[in-house]
Amino acid sequence: MKSKKLHIAFLMGGLSPEREVSLNSGNACYDAIDKEKYYATKIIVDKNFYDQILSIKPDICFNALHGSFGEDGTIQSFLNKIQMPYTHSGANASTIAMNKLLTKNYLSQFSENTAEKIIFPKTYDFKSMNEYKKFLPLVLKPISGGSSVEINILKNENDLNQFKDKLFSNQFIVEPLVGNRELTVSVLENKPLVVTEIISKKNFFYDYNSKYTSNGSLHILPAKIPNNIYNKVIKWAKLAHQLLGCSGISRSDFRYDDSSDTIYMLEINTQPGMTKTSLSPEQAQYCGITLTKLVDKLISKAKFEKVKKD
Repeated sequence: MKSKKLHIAFLMGGLSPEREVSLNSGNACYDAIDKEKYYATKIIVDKNFYDQILSIKPDICFNALHGSFGEDGTIQSFLNKIQMPYTHSGANASTIAMNKLLTKNYLSQFSENTAEKIIFPKTYDFKSMNEYKKFLPLVLKPISGGSSVEINILKNENDLNQFKDKLFSNQFIVEPLVGNRELTVSVLENKPLVVTEIISKKNFFYDYNSKYTSNGSLHILPAKIPNNIYNKVIKWAKLAHQLLGCSGISRSDFRYDDSSDTIYMLEINTQPGMTKTSLSPEQAQYCGITLTKLVDKLISKAKFEKVKKD
């Protein structure tokens, strides 16, 4: 007797500024799924998501959402409540990873007593413009968010004045601009794939346009960096993935200063992009894992977290 196909619902769209990126990720994964093995449908997530998921009743939800609601533990908590298995990380890991300040503090503390203590750029929290002027250039970025949305490089006093409101907002963090080279590595099923160096063609750093426009950036994999830095990036990415309790796939981003041979971790992404220009599928492909196989691997690890009853 032929076994019934698993019904996979691809969650995409969502309620965040990263809706379009999510639609691209979701459609790419939907197109790649093995239709001989799975029955697949799409759920364009909006304010009626609750009714959609309960009426469709899939076996597994493939989470292709990005940004708030889909990446910050919200959708994960809902799926946990209804005991619906889903791909990628659970609510706890997602909540921490979405908050850059929380991630920095958490990983710095819990890697303290390991052989590979993770180093992040400092966090500046000055009370006056004059103090910030002393440390230009600076990076201003939202505490929560992804896809490089609202990240700005502050190079001079005019930039400080332009972003003054955000500079002193509790929704943003300010860091020194460290390093001169951008590195990233995906971890799939607790195994780091390959280190990629990213060279933006659109801007000084790997911003939104560099990520999601055709030919927006050059990806060099494996990155041509010293072995000690390559190995450290690999170890930090795996350690971050494990310390946070990530599941399926994550991608960690770094800045490398080749003049001082110093590496800094920036953040970890529990819902890395899966579009045609995205880094994680490209890294998987380099390791011989097609997008179809990658989708299959993520589905195979789908689960929900048990919710404690009061």
